[in-house]
Amino acid sequence: MRMSPEDMTVVALLADPDAPTEIAQRMARLLPARLAEKSGPGRRFGVEVVSEPFTAATEDVPTLMRRIIDRARAEDWDVVVALTDLPLHSNGLKLVVDLSHEHGLALLSLPALGGLRL
Repeated sequence: MRMSPEDMTVVALLADPDAPTEIAQRMARLLPARLAEKSGPGRRFGVEVVSEPFTAATEDVPTLMRRIIDRARAEDWDVVVALTDLPLHSNGLKLVVDLSHEHGLALLSLPALGGLRL
């Protein structure tokens, strides 16, 4: 994980409007302390919530991941957790999450979680 110039790891929660944004805002209140606790002394984390539609129902998952990776580079985010309220599919199966460890990206499809209370 690379560090930003302020020696802070920037975590972006990129969320579709409405429920995904509400979940991201709740996560943003908890994440800095939880991440610092798990990472050891001296690590600092900043969390940004970005609420905007970022998915298109016709996009395949690899295309969507590439777009988010490009956005993360442009914004200088270190880690991105993208939350969508659209169902995602891969090879005909429902997709809960797609990860790119290399790019520090997790794409989470909330409908795949069903009735879980988030």
